[in-house]
Amino acid sequence: MDLIASFFLIAQRLLYLAIALCGIGFLIGFHELGHFVFCKLFGIRTPEFSIGFGPVLFSRKIGGTKFVISAIPLGGFVEIAGAAEMGQGEQKHALSQESDSFAAKPYYQKFLVMMGGISFNLLFAYFACILLAFTGIPKTRYLYPTNAKTTIHKMQSDSVAEKAGLQVGDSIRSIDNIPIHKKPIDFIKTIQSLPNKTVPIQFKRGGELHEIVVTIGTRTVGDITVGSLGITDLDMKDIPGQPFFAAIRRGIQMTNAWIVLTVRGFLSIFQQRSVEGMEGPVALISMLSQDATSHLKIFLILLVIISINLAIINLFPLPILDGGQLLFYTIEAIAGRPLPLKVREYIHIASWLLILVLILYLTVQDVGRIASPHIESIKQFLGFGR
Repeated sequence: MDLIASFFLIAQRLLYLAIALCGIGFLIGFHELGHFVFCKLFGIRTPEFSIGFGPVLFSRKIGGTKFVISAIPLGGFVEIAGAAEMGQGEQKHALSQESDSFAAKPYYQKFLVMMGGISFNLLFAYFACILLAFTGIPKTRYLYPTNAKTTIHKMQSDSVAEKAGLQVGDSIRSIDNIPIHKKPIDFIKTIQSLPNKTVPIQFKRGGELHEIVVTIGTRTVGDITVGSLGITDLDMKDIPGQPFFAAIRRGIQMTNAWIVLTVRGFLSIFQQRSVEGMEGPVALISMLSQDATSHLKIFLILLVIISINLAIINLFPLPILDGGQLLFYTIEAIAGRPLPLKVREYIHIASWLLILVLILYLTVQDVGRIASPHIESIKQFLGFGR
């Protein structure tokens, strides 16, 4: 019986892993579709559109383009005639100079083709967020604290809140006579604005209203000192669906907020010159497979976040990314002649090595982070420490 249960558990996890990989494959495919659509718009020949690698599951030539789907949906490309780029299939037409080639087109068309993938990733994010805002969003950590209630879920032991007598389950109503129960985000902002201040706090417990006087503590965020009660987590709530036009506004706001947060996150990484906070492919697949088990909408939210990250990363001026290709074509447009092919190849190789080293490092970091909670169990299973 245990063997059967283990078999079904493994099968279930493999199913969720397959769903996660399909989600990533969809985002990659949609990104490449952006390049493909703009190529077709400008009459640029596209010999091949390929998603994934490994055994070929589907292959068919339609309208001059060979469409290929392979078993492992991690990676993909659109081969563009007249646009030589390493990693883009056999590239039989890479050096084409014919009128329907990429090389023969004006700079603005090259710019739009290169930006097509990025724009489609953002387009997916906006559409998905509008759909989520229209249909409603279940409680999820990805929207915290905008979906928070002012009910305490967790707090640090021996914190200001605990010493003052606050308990898990208490619902904060006002701080310093400022009502905050209708806008939970104001709870965090108000606390942060009152370091070392002694203020009254009203809260509900068991349906009864109470008031205590508390001296707000402090914590450091970067170079700034802000107020803190030691409350680490608030309860979350479902966000109900909104009318159509309100959902459009809300969906656009959500997407814009995630774009800003993503840009700030990458800027922070560059400023700190550290990738410790980054998550690699293993972590992304793990998160996707976990969310596939919980709720389709939460899975969709994570796809939105990954899609935005994919768009921002592709703006980086590395030749293996859209931003780097765009930089090459901009330099060529200014210089009036193409860069030597050998120079481009050497830069590509260096970029690939850099990315592969980063992926390897992040993978090791991901595995360590995921495995760390289970280290003791693994040691006991292997007989260590006995």
